[in-house]
Amino acid sequence: MSMSRELIGDFLLSPDWTDAEKWVIRWQAGVLGDFQQALAEAMGRADDGNLGKLATAFPVQADGFVAWNRGDLGQRLRKAGLEI
Repeated sequence: MSMSRELIGDFLLSPDWTDAEKWVIRWQAGVLGDFQQALAEAMGRADDGNLGKLATAFPVQADGFVAWNRGDLGQRLRKAGLEI
């Protein structure tokens, strides 16, 4: 990723983005801890039923994952200035 720490910090401190969206920013910037990174990988491998189970335990992360993977979050972040 070619995102600067300063730019990432600006997004993470902004009230314009939800906690789920900020989780995606950290994920895409490669700054999640080991567990959170493994969780993102598990969500990427999960079918809809298992993704639903993960969402029960990790709703913020699942909301972010779905917004990124199936929604327009990537486009919105790029439009806002993140190179992801």
